[in-house]
Formats: sequence, C-alpha cells, structure tokens
Amino acid sequence: MNILTEIITKIGNELTNQISSAKNMDEKINTHELFRLSSILNKQIISSEISKEDKLMLQQFSSTLVQGNPTIKGLRYERQDLDRVLSNLNDV
Repeated sequence: MNILTEIITKIGNELTNQISSAKNMDEKINTHELFRLSSILNKQIISSEISKEDKLMLQQFSSTLVQGNPTIKGLRYERQDLDRVLSNLNDV
C-alpha cells in the first residue's frame, strides 16, 4: 500500500502544480507527467494486494487523469477526487 500512497501523493502534487501554473500563466496544461504517473499507478494497482473494490476505484480515478483536454476546473475536480480516493483508502 505504501507504493500506491506514494504514487497518489505524487499525482496530488502534480495536480497542485498544474493548477498553480495555469493560474499564473495563460498556457496549455501539460499532462505529460500526469499521464506518466497514471501509467505507473495502473501497473501498481494490478500487482497490489488491495481489495477488488479499491482496485476498481483507483483504476477509475487513474483513467480520468488522462482524458481529453484538461481545464483548470477539471484539474480541481481531479484533485477533489484524489482526496476522496485517499480518504477511502485510509478508511481501510
């Protein structure tokens, strides 16, 4: 579970960085790092020993990270989802 938590924390940090950067600069959001972290997360989910329910929750979260052209609003929703996922994992 530690490796999953570490990856999820990195995703949270990247979301925060992207939101902050996009506020300060009127430029396209760079999803490269989110895509890379999502890929790592997916690999770890498969090999982890968490419940099927938690795996599904994490897979759904991971799949939304790399969809479409993200906006600041979308990244904020992703950040809220991330907080919910972490809360659910910590309840276990």
